[in-house]
Amino acid sequence: MILKESGISKVLIVDDNAENIVILLQMLESPNVEFFVALNGKNALKYAISHDFDLILLDVIMPDMDGYDVCTKIKNNPQTKDVPLIFVSALSGVEDKIRGFSCGADDYITKPFLQTELVARVKLHLQKSMLIKSLKQLLRRSYHELYNPLAIINTSIELQNIKHGNSRYVDAITVASKTLRLVYDDLHYSLSSREQHEKILSIDLVKFLQERINYFYHLTNNKNISIVFEYLTKSKIQMREADLQRMVDNTLSNAIKHAKEDTTIFIEIKNSKESVLFGCQNSGTTISNPHMIFEKGYRENFEQIGMGIGLEIVASICHIYEIKAEVTSEDGVTSFKYIIPKSLS
Repeated sequence: MILKESGISKVLIVDDNAENIVILLQMLESPNVEFFVALNGKNALKYAISHDFDLILLDVIMPDMDGYDVCTKIKNNPQTKDVPLIFVSALSGVEDKIRGFSCGADDYITKPFLQTELVARVKLHLQKSMLIKSLKQLLRRSYHELYNPLAIINTSIELQNIKHGNSRYVDAITVASKTLRLVYDDLHYSLSSREQHEKILSIDLVKFLQERINYFYHLTNNKNISIVFEYLTKSKIQMREADLQRMVDNTLSNAIKHAKEDTTIFIEIKNSKESVLFGCQNSGTTISNPHMIFEKGYRENFEQIGMGIGLEIVASICHIYEIKAEVTSEDGVTSFKYIIPKSLS
């Protein structure tokens, strides 16, 4: 039974019952599908990270770690979150299905099921997986098409300033260029695998933040925003530089974008024995739902420039490093606070 017109699809079946696995394999047998089997949740997570699957079929009732926990971990992992996942379970209650979708599942099939229905749903989600992968490949090939013009613009601006001096028109171009570069960096980061990012380093957070504040000079100057940076001592943390830069840049750009003109952004670093607090506060618009700000796809203002993925990236980084994030917004004052462990667990 052909599930994919060309190429080989990789499907992971997760079930602690060997008989159930055999039934699924018989129903979905195809020369264009390579099947992998995991008998428990722990192995399922291991395989999901080490293989580029096109689809995961997951049972709910399993020892040690049930399917809901497995699904939650897969969907919270930036490396595996886009893999379509179908629950195949004997639990047929409405609450069971709601819980499955709440964990991030793409579909829920109850046992016993018809072969025609199973195959139809599997085909649908394999097509979805192919589409997502094709779009990612297209965007990866387009990187240089986006980056090269930005590099030329930035170089030309520097030469213009050297030869003719600075002007408000050039500053406006610089602000637009840096804003587009932030969008590009978020896109590049999202589509890069974890293996492509740098190794974990010991980073001086104070020095790193000062460099990023300087990078945003034109954006703050354009709105006459000042930045007050308060810290007492140097603070070392262990992170990948790309991860830290996306977290810091998206937090700072968000603060600048929503701050009113002629206001001050306050940035602070506080040390404790086990962690470092990184805080950023701006005065501007009040966030209606601060508890939702890190949720996938959530945006306060769809008219603002950007793709709406910046804070979603920050949320994924916080999950990876077990960083506690807190957002408060009241009377126009919005504060982002991150408690960053000094060492990885």
